[in-house]
This record gives sequence, structure tokens and C-alpha cells, in this order.
Amino acid sequence: MNFQFDIASSAKPAPTAVPFPVGDNVLDVLKQILDVQREQLQQILDVQREHLHHARMSSQENLARWRNLLARWHEQQPEFADQCKSAYPVLEKAYVQMLSRMTQELAEQDDDTLDNEFALQEFIDRFGMKVGQMSHLLSVVGPLSEAAHQLDEIRKHEAEQKQAKG
Repeated sequence: MNFQFDIASSAKPAPTAVPFPVGDNVLDVLKQILDVQREQLQQILDVQREHLHHARMSSQENLARWRNLLARWHEQQPEFADQCKSAYPVLEKAYVQMLSRMTQELAEQDDDTLDNEFALQEFIDRFGMKVGQMSHLLSVVGPLSEAAHQLDEIRKHEAEQKQAKG
């Protein structure tokens, strides 16, 4: 069996250099690129503004729900709003102290302290449930406390308007 390969026939000619436009053409291309970049940046900013607006509206809606809850139960539980306002800093302090103890303990250990399965599970058992539950309590009492502050401000403003009229 004889095989013969003709390599010269399949070779592609070397690409010739395309002359780069000079002068005004280069400036026009650069201006177009800059315009496209500005347009894209503006689109990004518009999306970010829209996202921020949505986040603010969502936050205000959530606080309004908590204010409504406090207002509905004010007659039956008049001290509830004030209790939330005073409880939140206590919970927050306890949470920060717990996180501080946890991070201090980790800082005192070796870098490979949590490398094995047993040590990791022991760490999660010691801190995971407490941190998670405290975080949840803060996420409930915190908005209630903020809503109570806002409700106080609204009531104070209404009382001032009533005095101004009367």
C-alpha cells in the first residue's frame, strides 16, 4: 500500500494585513465605541435605580404591615410596641456578644480546626442553632421596633397638627 499526501494544495495563503483606517475614520470608530459604552452604562444605572426603588418600596410595605399590626392590637396590648422598642437593643446586644464569643473562639484555634467532620459538627451544634434562632428573633422584633418608632412619630406629628389647628 502506498499513500501519498499533497500538503501544498491544502495550505491556506497567509492572511494579508488589513490596512487600519487612519485619521477621521479612527476618531469616528472611537466615538461610536464611546457612545455605546455610555449607553450601556446608562442602562446599568437605570436598572440599579429601578432595583433600589423596588427595594425601598418593599421595605416600606413591610414596615407598613408591622405598623398596621401594632395599630390593630394597640387597644388590647398597649404596651407591646414599647416592649418591642426596649427588647430589640437587648436582643441585639446578646446577638453581638454571641457572635463575638464564636469568632474569638475560632480566632484562638488553628486554621485547620474545622477541617474534619467531627469538629465541624461540634461547632455547628454549639453555635449554629443559637445563632440562627437569635437571628430570626432579631428579624421579627427589629421591624416591629422600627414600626413602633415610626408609629410614635406619626402619632406625634398628628398631635402637633391637631394642636396647630385647635
